[in-house]
Amino acid sequence: MEIERDQQIIVFTDFTKNSKIALNHAIIIGQILEKEITMACLNIAFESENELHQKMKSIAGSNVVNTVVLNGDSAKAFNEIVPKINAILAIISYRIDLKNHPFSVPKLLKMFRKSRIPYLFVNKDIEDNLFYKKIILPIDSTKESKEKVLWASYFSRFNEAEVKVMTAHVKDEFFVRQLNNNQKFIRKIFENFEVDFEILNTMEKEKEIDNYAIRTAQEENAGLVIVLATKSYGLMDLIKGPKELTSILNKWQIPVLCLNPRDDLYVLCD
Repeated sequence: MEIERDQQIIVFTDFTKNSKIALNHAIIIGQILEKEITMACLNIAFESENELHQKMKSIAGSNVVNTVVLNGDSAKAFNEIVPKINAILAIISYRIDLKNHPFSVPKLLKMFRKSRIPYLFVNKDIEDNLFYKKIILPIDSTKESKEKVLWASYFSRFNEAEVKVMTAHVKDEFFVRQLNNNQKFIRKIFENFEVDFEILNTMEKEKEIDNYAIRTAQEENAGLVIVLATKSYGLMDLIKGPKELTSILNKWQIPVLCLNPRDDLYVLCD
């Protein structure tokens, strides 16, 4: 009988200096959430798997429990490995210098598009858990927006972080009612878990609330913004990229945690 592994944070590497940033974030978040770390790489050059495992272990040291090599279709391989290693979060440092690099944001979003676990984009190195002491949580009127609430609560409960909730402005009576329901849900969850939070009702339109949250994070020195990824791609999403692309590529390199809107997301066990 196969023994279920402890919950893992999976961190990606392309063996560059840039990827060490992702590993550092993974180590710190692993300490916050008390989770083990698995390092993963994409085998895009058909290298020896044994050599790739050795390369990962050499840069990870004692911080990483397991290493995995993803062969072939990266999205398929990633989604298959998640349940096998009991992963609950993926962390990756993206590349902006090479557009066609496998770690460019558009390619990564394609890989994570059907992910059942949240995926964190980072590109700024950090020193300790103090970086994640303030979390920005943009909320709109969609019911899927509630899916971000539990992840915000984890950082508050396990790292004593302050959560700033920023709600979009809607006019239609139906959307107003939905937004109010979302706020009631947030208050119930956060008060139950004794989360340090504040709700700020903004005048920002729903399509702009994520970018407003990014700007606020920069102004208030927050360490993380949690956004919902695009559920269904339209023509403009395919041409210009989904809305979360702009948030991830923010000029201040503020980490962005993305969740795909779905009913069976993996959750963290306390």
